[in-house]
Amino acid sequence: MKSWYFCVLATALVWPAAAQVATPAGGKISPAPHADKSSTLLVPTPDTLSPLLAQIQSAGRTTTADVSLLSIRRWKAAGDAKNDAATKAESIQRNLTVALPTIVAQVQNSPNDFAANFKLYRNLDVLYDVLASLAESVGAFGSKSEFETMAGDLDRIDKVRRAVGERLDALASSKDAEIARLQTQLKAAKTTTTASTQPKKVVVDDDDKKPAKKTVAKKKPPATVTPASQPSNPQ
Repeated sequence: MKSWYFCVLATALVWPAAAQVATPAGGKISPAPHADKSSTLLVPTPDTLSPLLAQIQSAGRTTTADVSLLSIRRWKAAGDAKNDAATKAESIQRNLTVALPTIVAQVQNSPNDFAANFKLYRNLDVLYDVLASLAESVGAFGSKSEFETMAGDLDRIDKVRRAVGERLDALASSKDAEIARLQTQLKAAKTTTTASTQPKKVVVDDDDKKPAKKTVAKKKPPATVTPASQPSNPQ
């Protein structure tokens, strides 16, 4: 009997919390009906940067307009819930109108700057998290049309966020390959320089070190003088 009571009590405590994040779509955030599902995102390579940035700017403008149309103050919700949603909405709009355009301009000026591209990805990632939280609140307290619109915005931000992440990965691989190539060239250059500046060894033959033998001239024996024979006296 007690176990049944605790089960009912646990269900009663969990149900209100679950109801706050429930959505008109049955608890799952689905793309908005006006979202263009037929459009495919371009492959995020360095050569497709301009189309990708154009998609980011388009998604930012659409989301900014949709967030501004939310009637948060008219929601049938507690004051804390309304204030939290309003704060998130203001933060999203401020990011989309100030921070995001600035970062996009930095990437446009330096397409292969890894730091700028990583900053863009990080900003979109944080933007997605805050927008997802706001979409849940809209699903719990807003109208069905507001939720569907926010779900579509969330889907577009998620697509460009993933595309930037993939491009960032490709850019990192390209940078690693470039560094490896430069290291190989530097190693080869050092080897060539060392070989050219290394002093040449002079090989000295041991026979050359021996002093040359002096040739001693042999003394000739003195010439023997034979006395001349005296002439005989004539008789």
